[in-house]
Amino acid sequence: MTRSNMTRNDWLRFGTVIVVAVVALYLLYPFWPLNKVVKLGLDLQGGVRLVLEAEGVADMTPADQTKTIDQVITILSNRIDQYGLANAEIRRFGGERILINLPGAADPEEARRLIGQTALLEFRRVIQAGSSPLDDLVPTSIDQEVLYDRDGRPYIVERDPLLTGNALSNAVVRTSQSLQTIGQLYIALSFTQEGAEQFAKIMRQMNVNDLLAIVLDNMIYSAPRITESIKEAAQQGWRAVQDSTTITGRFDTNEAKILAIALRAGALPTAVTVVEEESVGPTLGNDSIRRGMMTIVIGFIVILIYMMVLYRVLGAVANLALVLNMLIIFGALVLFRAVLTLPGIAGIILTIGMTVDANVIIFERVKEERRQGKSPLAAVRSGFEKSLSTLLDANLTTLLTAVILLLLGTGPIRGFAITLGIGVVGSLFCALIASRLLMEKAGFANFIPVRVAEGK
Repeated sequence: MTRSNMTRNDWLRFGTVIVVAVVALYLLYPFWPLNKVVKLGLDLQGGVRLVLEAEGVADMTPADQTKTIDQVITILSNRIDQYGLANAEIRRFGGERILINLPGAADPEEARRLIGQTALLEFRRVIQAGSSPLDDLVPTSIDQEVLYDRDGRPYIVERDPLLTGNALSNAVVRTSQSLQTIGQLYIALSFTQEGAEQFAKIMRQMNVNDLLAIVLDNMIYSAPRITESIKEAAQQGWRAVQDSTTITGRFDTNEAKILAIALRAGALPTAVTVVEEESVGPTLGNDSIRRGMMTIVIGFIVILIYMMVLYRVLGAVANLALVLNMLIIFGALVLFRAVLTLPGIAGIILTIGMTVDANVIIFERVKEERRQGKSPLAAVRSGFEKSLSTLLDANLTTLLTAVILLLLGTGPIRGFAITLGIGVVGSLFCALIASRLLMEKAGFANFIPVRVAEGK
């Protein structure tokens, strides 16, 4: 580009193109492998797809139903984030259903345990404890009920909990250092100040050797005895008991991790049931990536060659615009944390054709202007002005369609809509800003392959 004939508006356009290209390159570094650059959907990465149904919400008012489903989605999102599953998609799916896509998750059972755990933690007073699973304990009051521990031993406990999981501030997995249980895992609980004050009050009211059942989802995990040391700590105030409670049991590492996460994220407001489940293997995902990227590369190369053959030097303009649009699409996917799916790859392939199509419309209009005897620069300016309405009509209607698909479509359709929408915006930017800048200021207008008609 020649510095002397650059106006302020030209410099603005030039700077914009450079900034967009540099930002896109920065976002896409290190460029490969694809799953390290862009979030991949379930169909590309493999993983688990679950559809959950929230129990009891069908009888709620629409407002309460929405509130409950939103609470479930928030809690499940927190659990999945803490567990370390990346690129998860959790959203409402119909009236009382929730769709969860977990790309990269290998074990459906593990996903069910993480998601299906209600995590309703309660501390209940024990009235009577059984010594074996064969014991037949009978409550003596309607204020009592029988619960069982993980070995099947029955306990008669008070129905009303003394304290719930709402009093917790944290739950972490620890390894026992005691000689009797060295190496065993347990969950260390921490209370909020209010929760610790309530717990200290409970400890002061209970007697030494009383049993306090720690109940999670109506299963007794442990029932420790109240000791004299705990009573003395409770007398000292809430700080002395804030970090003094644990959940013990025969946990494996993953079970303890899931339990701690569920307790930290909080209890679900209602139970959820898995009504649909689909597991996509990583082999299928890798094959989809390979085939999809191969399709993009082949289509990209064919278009580059075709444009150079058909338009010669001007084909370089279209090709540069196409390269820039590919950077914009993938850069936008990274910037907005969008997920690339197999239909999304189809949207990118369609965008390749649309980007070139915009330039073809412009080139043909410019050639018409050139045939009328206009100078190369005048033909370019007139051609772009006369192409503008056609380009806007075609691309804006496509963009509107992409928005509708994004708002109303399900997972695969939304993936297609995202890449298509980004591609349309990028196509317009590349055609109207980048291509025009190249043709007007880089001298490409002088290579318009059209002779001026005789007599002009």
